[in-house]
Amino acid sequence: MEAGQLKHILLDKLISIEDKNLLEEVNKLIGDVNLEEKTFKVSPKQLEMLGSSESDIKNGKLISDEDLNEEEEKWLNE
Repeated sequence: MEAGQLKHILLDKLISIEDKNLLEEVNKLIGDVNLEEKTFKVSPKQLEMLGSSESDIKNGKLISDEDLNEEEEKWLNE
């Protein structure tokens, strides 16, 4: 498995965790990573998605966090 794929899997798992204690332990395990000193590499697909997102913002294609959460909840419970 490539590092990029593993990152996505880990992010998906982290996003779904609600247990604060578990998140604190994961944070300790990862350690002090200074994100401001890192350069992020993006794939061509990610760059395309960012461009699409910028276009959506410029064209007013937005959704509130509350509406997005409602849509996500409906989708998850189908």
